[in-house]
Amino acid sequence: MATMEAEAIRLLLRGAFPEADEIAVEDRTGGGDHFQVTVASPAFDGLSLLDQHRRVNEALSAPLADGSIHELRIKTKGSA
Repeated sequence: MATMEAEAIRLLLRGAFPEADEIAVEDRTGGGDHFQVTVASPAFDGLSLLDQHRRVNEALSAPLADGSIHELRIKTKGSA
């Protein structure tokens, strides 16, 4: 199984949410496959928490599908 670098995930999220006020990625275990991401973006305004998390999952769909990301914890918030 391939591992991911936190910076690679941050770049994927920045591409999906260029207007984001905050994007943070933490490798929770140091093994390159368990991550905590935080995204604060006006793109989430008016969306339910579930829909916000779906958008993040869509942005990271490739590394989630190939197993590079084994576990993903997500925190999101809009601009309000």
